[in-house]
Amino acid sequence: MLPNLLPMLAVAAALEASAILLVLGELGFLGIVVGGGQNVSTDVTGRGGGTEFIFATTEWGATLAQGKFEIYRAAWIALVPATAFASAILGFNLFGHGLRNFFERAPVALGRLLSLRTAALVIAVFVAFRLASPYFGPAGSFVAVAREFDAARARAHVDWLSDPARAGRYTGSAGYNDAARYVAHVDWLSDPARAGRYTGSAGYNDAARYVADQFKSIGLEPLGSDGTYFQNWGTNIVKLTSMPVLERVGEDPKTFQPRADFSERVGGRAGSGTAEGNVVYVGGGIRTQEYSDYQGTHPEGNIVLIAGPTQGDPIDAAIRSGAKAVIFVSAPDRGIIRPSYLAFFEKDTLPVITVSEAVADELIAPSGKHIADLRKTLEERRRRSDQRPSLIRTAPEPLSFDTPTRVHIEVSLGPLEPIRTMNVVGMLRGSDPERAKKFVIIGGHLDGVGSDPDGTVFPAANDNASGPAVTIEVARVLAAKKAMLKNSVIFVAFSGEEEGLVGSEAFMANSVTTPYRADNIVAFVDLDMEGCCGGLAASDENFELHQRLKAAADRLGYDLDYTPGVGGSDHITFLRRRVPAVMISGTDLGPFHTVGDRATTVDPARLRASGELVLQSVLEMAGTG
Repeated sequence: MLPNLLPMLAVAAALEASAILLVLGELGFLGIVVGGGQNVSTDVTGRGGGTEFIFATTEWGATLAQGKFEIYRAAWIALVPATAFASAILGFNLFGHGLRNFFERAPVALGRLLSLRTAALVIAVFVAFRLASPYFGPAGSFVAVAREFDAARARAHVDWLSDPARAGRYTGSAGYNDAARYVAHVDWLSDPARAGRYTGSAGYNDAARYVADQFKSIGLEPLGSDGTYFQNWGTNIVKLTSMPVLERVGEDPKTFQPRADFSERVGGRAGSGTAEGNVVYVGGGIRTQEYSDYQGTHPEGNIVLIAGPTQGDPIDAAIRSGAKAVIFVSAPDRGIIRPSYLAFFEKDTLPVITVSEAVADELIAPSGKHIADLRKTLEERRRRSDQRPSLIRTAPEPLSFDTPTRVHIEVSLGPLEPIRTMNVVGMLRGSDPERAKKFVIIGGHLDGVGSDPDGTVFPAANDNASGPAVTIEVARVLAAKKAMLKNSVIFVAFSGEEEGLVGSEAFMANSVTTPYRADNIVAFVDLDMEGCCGGLAASDENFELHQRLKAAADRLGYDLDYTPGVGGSDHITFLRRRVPAVMISGTDLGPFHTVGDRATTVDPARLRASGELVLQSVLEMAGTG
């Protein structure tokens, strides 16, 4: 029976393929596409500015959907996928009718062809092709080049950049590849006054000179100001003037330890100040017309504690409710870290801190409740409310309550301080006259979160001395294979990432009047936290670029996963401008923004894996296209 049906099934498959394409086109027009996409913030200042949806793949439906938004600027964009869909649908229909006429005129016994022997042969050919394909073609020839990445050199760069004792001025790196020279650097840089590469600090400027010296020794073409490697720009920074304070006052006083029990938040509505009041638990801190976590509580003149699903700006809701300060509770899978400081503030601000779950439990202990249970209950209530199968949606009951616990909070910030800083930029020019006008960019941020007023230094080895270290060694290998590059490749170490991606924003703002402006960038590969831990991972904001990196990883014998969803990095700056961008990191981010982020935590094997993946990927993009 089946052999007789096979001709009919072959015809039906061809005709149904055209129907499937038609459905994909209709879904694409509605914005439902293969690969999906992501909302990317269009806010370049941190003051608000909405988001824009960027489709993650160049699938026809996604291009058609994007064409709707460009109809007044470039109406032709929608014509390209529409033409492709129409041609493919017509082609499958003609193919299906042709098969039908062929089978009607000359019946074919397909059953004889589809034997077990034929199936075994097809499977064998597929497996052989799958195993051998990574080693053929231009991409396969790049594997040997990618293996030239020197992890030991990269680890040495990390050691130098992240040494917590480095306070002096860098004067050159001649002979740095010598192990004795490396030890001399470590010995000489043992002064504890080093500032942790905070943007604008002497320590950061020293590190920037170090990277520029490496770029020069490699032979990169300088792309900075006045023929140097330094792209100079200005911004504001803000610093703590004294360590933050959290104290429980009253009958059972207790002083909590900054960086162990709690940390401050800085930027936007989280500012400087002193507050004292009773702790009021307000769930997720939501206050809207439909629902309020503040219902039944007394936040006026007190300090609100927020731990639960939230929406909007919970600090703004606290200000509107009359609170004097805000306490957030860190996620149970994250510790207390030294935060990044965003040097811009709204008109109305409050002192804001983040405490561990254990500290939060102490603060609400008189209620007999626990933060984990409250958070879980609120999340479950909101989930049920959002998924209730009814035309009438009911808001869940808040679990908020007042407590008799009284606390004192201090966050002391200095004034905004204007500074001059720099990105470090170099280039290898492509060998093809036309393709050299298009650029692949590789880099990561060089700055760290600096040090505390009490002298505690945050070495920033993994986050992110590791990124520039890999960048330097990738540049070294590619410089030796420059003839293989058709496109130009730019290498950059950004300042100001910890202050809100302001260094990469300055880079892109400056690029408007240069050949490497956004529409000439093929891709940006962001290297952030390359030193540890887990396996290789890449972000998935751009599905097509992630797949290209995954194919490169396959050729090298590595597995490439997806990065954890923690914070943002400089690739977001490029995504905002619709430049294909991806961040390479680890499946487990490892230590960051802590005193434990030292060079000893950096794994040379992970540096090697990241370096080889970047080399393979860049050679495939810039060497073959």
